[in-house]
Amino acid sequence: MILVVYQVAAVILMDKKGYVMSGMSFLLIIPSVLLCVSLLDAMDGENKINQQSLKSHSVYYASEDMKTNIPLITRQVLENVTEQVIEKNMTLSDSPDTIKTALQSQINDIESDYLEKGIKINCTIYSIQTAAHNPFFIEVNSTLNVSQNNISHVEYLSQQVSIEGLRDPLPFIKCQAYGGVNNSSSRILYGDSLSKYLQDKGVANATHYINATAPLIIKKCPYDPYISHGNLVTLKSCIENGFFHESSDGSCFLCRLEGKGVCPHYGFETFIIPAPLNSSGPIKGPCSSDHVIYNTSTYSGYSVGYSNQNQFHYIFLDPSHQSKYGLQFIN
Repeated sequence: MILVVYQVAAVILMDKKGYVMSGMSFLLIIPSVLLCVSLLDAMDGENKINQQSLKSHSVYYASEDMKTNIPLITRQVLENVTEQVIEKNMTLSDSPDTIKTALQSQINDIESDYLEKGIKINCTIYSIQTAAHNPFFIEVNSTLNVSQNNISHVEYLSQQVSIEGLRDPLPFIKCQAYGGVNNSSSRILYGDSLSKYLQDKGVANATHYINATAPLIIKKCPYDPYISHGNLVTLKSCIENGFFHESSDGSCFLCRLEGKGVCPHYGFETFIIPAPLNSSGPIKGPCSSDHVIYNTSTYSGYSVGYSNQNQFHYIFLDPSHQSKYGLQFIN
């Protein structure tokens, strides 16, 4: 800036004819020159700040967009994988890896779209797992790095995605070798496949489950604490609405995709309902919790039920499940 002032001053002091300005005139002009130069510097600095701000906003919005997309894409992947397992009679060997691979592929497509806009995104999905304290959610863990020129944003994400509303794949896998199952819009229709499955395992009273039904759509039971099922009105509503219950013994959703009736993770269970009868049902039969039915060792329970439209609806529960749901034996 000093060089500019000097050059301007030199021009003002002497023109081509050798005219020399007075010292007073020169001193009056110097502040104006300095002011112009300062304004130019300020405008240049403001332009740089505005460009920096625009880039910062771009990085921020790209980060937020990716954070929003990860759960949405995960949910779609879960739906697609579940439908493939059910419709194509598949059993996954490593469901978290299958889901992670499909999710990462779609994330990579989004990264490519942003790169064309001059924004570099590196989002790595590093784990898919059942949420530790709520089996009705899948936890997605990832790292997100978004950058544009010299502006960058790095974040470690742990996001949860609901599995409610998905179809339960376990009955389809377990009964595939025994004639398979059918389904309505909301129920699994076992026909005689579950009875054959239990007979093949050597379970007593397996015929109680001919024409049994179970919930198709995963829905968390709203009746909490579960001991409130001791009111048979609540039990009736739970069974008819096809609710699922948290269970430390039940299989989590990811393990259900692998055909596992039990697993080491915190999971859930639902009731498999024997066909209703015109009179009170049998006293004893295989416990109706699905994780008991599909375990390697199936144990018995006692019937608990209610009458509805001249039919007796019932399930079999062992003492542990009776206690969990606040129910008493019916002998």
